[in-house]
Amino acid sequence: MIVFCGYANNDVTVHVPHVPVLGERVQATAISQIDGGMNANAAVSAARMGAQVIFAGAVGPDARSTEFLEALEADGVDTSWSPRDAFLSTAVVLIAQDGDRSIISQDDPNDAERIGVVITRLAAAGGGRLFLDGYRAGFLPEGLPGSVSLVIDLDGCENKAAALRAFALADHVVVGRALWEGEFGIGFDQWQALAAEHNTHLLVTDGSRGWTLATPDGEVTSEPAVAVDVVDAVGAGDCFGGTYIAFVDAGRSPVDAARLAGASAALACATAGPRGCPTRDELDSFTATLTPHTLLETR
Repeated sequence: MIVFCGYANNDVTVHVPHVPVLGERVQATAISQIDGGMNANAAVSAARMGAQVIFAGAVGPDARSTEFLEALEADGVDTSWSPRDAFLSTAVVLIAQDGDRSIISQDDPNDAERIGVVITRLAAAGGGRLFLDGYRAGFLPEGLPGSVSLVIDLDGCENKAAALRAFALADHVVVGRALWEGEFGIGFDQWQALAAEHNTHLLVTDGSRGWTLATPDGEVTSEPAVAVDVVDAVGAGDCFGGTYIAFVDAGRSPVDAARLAGASAALACATAGPRGCPTRDELDSFTATLTPHTLLETR
């Protein structure tokens, strides 16, 4: 069982010729509203891979929140843990013709108290994996029940200390290289040591350049991204994280899970919308057409 708790958004998606700079005005070519949210997208991705998934993010009592939860249920996500006493947050997504994007997101109500309730409930249910987005990194308690395994996608976390504390609690960490190395200054030479020190699998994604996995036993594997014609990269990282942990939960090795997640994210990039993650059958059909990966780096 994997419980996802974090962002659930009503995405207002605006397609533009290019992402505008400060003071610039551009004409939108299309505007739409669609379900999104970093954590909800990841939950859908995991469910489509066949995992037992619960979404526990707080939403509102309104009709739009009901529609949002019904869409999750249609994808096989159990929403019975989602409180209805808050609100469904909104994100404005600007998508350029070349696939680049900018996102303006509203903060949501999933705070430390709500995270604590989910942890307690998961432990009482016999335990399982708790998947959080990076916005929740600063809300984690000092420790977790032994039956609860933490998975966190650190993208969205702006505090290095909170990120490292979450890293120390987690069994699996997914993070974009731009954040991990660029903003936090944690270079490649430190990844292996951190993974070993905290007994954590560190999976660093790097967009079109692929991914790197550092395991607790000292192995580091880097592989290229699967090449596709990009239509819309929004949600591809969420798809990667959800697919990865679904296959880990199903018993696949982290390296195999990362490879499958990379292929799944590639298909998401070739599909419009934040929930372009494929179904398991679609992923199997796609991977059957690919030649085996050549490892770029194994240390």
